[in-house]
Amino acid sequence: MKGLDKQSTKERFIIDLERLGFRSAKVIGKYNYREMKKGLEMHRHNDMLEIVFLDKGSQYYYIEGKDYHMTGGNILLTFPGEEHGTKGFPEEKGQLFWLIIHIPRNEQKLLNLRSIETKLLVDRLLQLNKNRLFKVPHGVKNDIEKIFQIYNNNENDVYKKIKITNLLLSFLLNIIAYGEKSSKITISDTFANICTFICDNIKEEISLTHLADKANLSLSHFKHRFKKEIGTTPMDFIMKNKINTAKIMLPEQKSVSGVAYELNFSSPSYFATVFKKYTSKNPSDYI
Repeated sequence: MKGLDKQSTKERFIIDLERLGFRSAKVIGKYNYREMKKGLEMHRHNDMLEIVFLDKGSQYYYIEGKDYHMTGGNILLTFPGEEHGTKGFPEEKGQLFWLIIHIPRNEQKLLNLRSIETKLLVDRLLQLNKNRLFKVPHGVKNDIEKIFQIYNNNENDVYKKIKITNLLLSFLLNIIAYGEKSSKITISDTFANICTFICDNIKEEISLTHLADKANLSLSHFKHRFKKEIGTTPMDFIMKNKINTAKIMLPEQKSVSGVAYELNFSSPSYFATVFKKYTSKNPSDYI
């Protein structure tokens, strides 16, 4: 089990809720990355629920042997004891919030609720395991942002704790409400087929105009629809898949230039630049 990260940096701000007097609510954090960072190592938190809200960007996670792709406005839940991380993929640029709660046991209380109220709230949260990834309205992040604003105010810690308690409870109730009524996130057949075509032809030069024609859309409308459904731009999707394919090919071929040309990059140097952008590593690191 990996210990909880409570160390803030310039790009990651983490509030240690235990220091404010919370027992079950452990940490709440956020990052706003302008570029990709090293991936999150696989780990697990026993007896803890982790709620991740991605405000902007896209992010890949691997939980208990299954892949999950988050886009802006998505909530992703990791339940107690589940192994999770990015499985070698980087933490991508974007804005993301996370909250970790220890599941109360044996009459323990959560956020000053009575024991019976705590049990009801926790049970409803844990029942969301059938649909751990779902979309929420943009306004859901308001409670989280207010928590960081209040924490940075010059009020005494007791008054901060009262305000933050109410905001955490409001956030959790919203998660339950939208999680219970949401359906699994799906992609239209048109864009599922487009993604399949890209993956099947990843070694070729893929024209966005050709993809738009396959979708029977204008180029501008295609780009807009692609980003709305897939969560990233068509070119970003193409490049990510080329780099993921390269990560498999490099250990086998042991030639950076060979892989670069086989994946239709204009030169090995351009390939290395793109590879570094998406993985924070050099292609030669995989040989």
